[in-house]
Amino acid sequence: MGKILIVCAPSGTGKSTIISHLMEQGLPLRFSVSCTSRPPRGQEQNGVEYYFITEEEFRSHIAAGDFLEYCEVYAGRFYGTLRSEVDTRLERGENVVLDLDVIGGENIKRIYGDRAMSLYILPPSIAELRRRLEARGTDTPEVINDRIARAEFELSHAKNFDTCVVNDDLATAKAEAFVKVRNFLEGHRPKRTVIFGGSFNPLHNAHLELAREVVREGLAEDVWLMVSPQNPLKDTPTLLDEQKRLELCQRAVAEDEGRIHVCNLEFNLPRPSYTWNTLQELRRRHPERDFSLLVGADSAQNFLRWYRASDILATTPLIVYPRSGYTIPDELDTMATRGIKRLQAPLRDISSTDLRRMVREGKSIRGLVPDAICNDVETAYSNVL
Repeated sequence: MGKILIVCAPSGTGKSTIISHLMEQGLPLRFSVSCTSRPPRGQEQNGVEYYFITEEEFRSHIAAGDFLEYCEVYAGRFYGTLRSEVDTRLERGENVVLDLDVIGGENIKRIYGDRAMSLYILPPSIAELRRRLEARGTDTPEVINDRIARAEFELSHAKNFDTCVVNDDLATAKAEAFVKVRNFLEGHRPKRTVIFGGSFNPLHNAHLELAREVVREGLAEDVWLMVSPQNPLKDTPTLLDEQKRLELCQRAVAEDEGRIHVCNLEFNLPRPSYTWNTLQELRRRHPERDFSLLVGADSAQNFLRWYRASDILATTPLIVYPRSGYTIPDELDTMATRGIKRLQAPLRDISSTDLRRMVREGKSIRGLVPDAICNDVETAYSNVL
């Protein structure tokens, strides 16, 4: 039996271009032709892009129960997938591509379960999506406004999809989509990786316990500690040398092989270190992975101050861990297209600031930082603010 690839995206995001690329690259995929009651556009042909039928014919198929899914996108304008079209191809061992709206994609996924992978193509932002629609020159301003309103609704469903690709750079989006789809067809699911970024100035036991908790709760297969050489929201005089912080982190995670890794990617990116740039580079280098972002509730309070915060929220799932006295702002919850998960971890009152103060005051930090680096932390931070 074949498999199903479900691809959804707001109009103007490059969905058709990416689907065409997947098929041109030799992946064993066959396009499933949907039905629509709208008239053909440009050079579209019946039975190629869509089966173009009348509204009356479409309603007749609905009454007969012929559709796996269908929706009325605009008044009198229907789209739907015939069950016979899909099942016949699957029985022949073909892998079927379905180009659907989000509701249809969710319905198909529920019906076929693990035999289907749902892929959502995200625009980098609503503003960029509007620019692309206007540059296309095929729609009136009224139609574009309708499409933008529809896109905002659809983006709220992106968190329900198996995986997402951000089409900020088309070549990168094509490459990422190719790897994800190839792995699915070969029976490999994307590896879920959580990025835990910070100065780690210094790393302490609460950092490691949070990373371990992410894996224990099944939120990811591994966690990458992204050591930041320069945080744009923090004063640099308090920072220990970046290479020393990196070395201390690497030594501290030695016992967590396979679960926690230390990454120095931001050392080679423009500074200051912006999370949006880091995530884009990670997706370019590692299309086989799905990335989430781990932040504390204190950072969540200030998240909208981050560079391109709205774009991060539109493209990346957040995992928020508790911090005493902090809650997640309602606005953040509303804007998080890919969703926010709360890490059910106990509150810990350890902070890097407190550790630096304790070292300056000559107090022991034994038990608060990993034993493997405790002596070096006390030595390194004895003269750091």
